[in-house]
Amino acid sequence: MTATGQGRRRYDARSRQNQARENRDRVLAVARRLFVAHGYAAVPVARIAAEAGVSSPTVFAAFGSKVGLLKEAVDTAIAGDTADRPLRDRPVLTRVHEAATFDELVERLADAFAEVAPRAYPIWSVVQRAADADPQIAALFAELEAQRLAGAGLLAATVADRLGGADADAIRDSLWVLQSPHQYGLFVHDRGRSVAEYRAWTARALRALLPPLG
Repeated sequence: MTATGQGRRRYDARSRQNQARENRDRVLAVARRLFVAHGYAAVPVARIAAEAGVSSPTVFAAFGSKVGLLKEAVDTAIAGDTADRPLRDRPVLTRVHEAATFDELVERLADAFAEVAPRAYPIWSVVQRAADADPQIAALFAELEAQRLAGAGLLAATVADRLGGADADAIRDSLWVLQSPHQYGLFVHDRGRSVAEYRAWTARALRALLPPLG
């Protein structure tokens, strides 16, 4: 009787964890869709909860606040899923760091930018637009940009190594600008270019900017 009860409790715990994960993923997907379609301020948490099939307290318990929900929506868009693993440890960037030559590194960087930017830009632009009117969102935007700079620094160290000890700080700043979702938005959304054209443009820009830094 006791063993059976323990087995049931273990099963119930797994079931609850799976349900919580599914709820979290669904809330994030709904929040991202609504924020992109209507803007941050125009979407109440109650609407997100209703469309995701959960209660508002469930949303707040999972994300702490509406700002916390927005941050998770951005982070998971950049990462591509909700797994608890930093972007730097994912294949899209590990391939960059494993590149054997500068040419190979440039091509893999261009691949990475073209993979991440299309899914990151829509929700990133939500944060950018909302930052002017909301100090909390302004702080979040500054945090996201600082994270991008730190990530660019890690990439710059690899690039500098392939260039024989070039100025890593200068490379970092160039990468930070080139990998900005804003650049993608200007090129693809404002000018109507394709993602393939954006990827090719990025590769050309990297080759033009990085070698002189060495």
